[in-house]
Amino acid sequence: MDPNLFHLDWEQIGEVLAGVVIMAFIIERALAVLFESRFFISRWKKKSLKELIAFLIAGLTCWYWQFDAISMIFLKEKVTLLGMIITGAVVAGGSKGAIKLFRDVMGFKSTAQEEKEDADKAEKLQLASARAV
Repeated sequence: MDPNLFHLDWEQIGEVLAGVVIMAFIIERALAVLFESRFFISRWKKKSLKELIAFLIAGLTCWYWQFDAISMIFLKEKVTLLGMIITGAVVAGGSKGAIKLFRDVMGFKSTAQEEKEDADKAEKLQLASARAV
């Protein structure tokens, strides 16, 4: 292909990026049921299980719906498995960003998350007061 013929279809890029953002929010909200449960928070909060689960779900979702953002942006004839995996990783990363937006910026937290944070603060205060004595 002649490199001088390369161009980006900005309308399509906008649609693809909107699809990525929407999928990230949907997956984030769907996974919130698990990630914000008392069971998950108390057992696996400090492990990297959330990222792995989000990546697997996002990757499987992209594969099921044949959503390959890279092939759509760079106008390939068909979607590829590698493109769907990379798109799944981007969606999972966007899902993590959505979680930060909801929790840190907007202050939306589940009761279980608030209880866990309160317990962590109380534990840190006890450790600090024990060290001071």
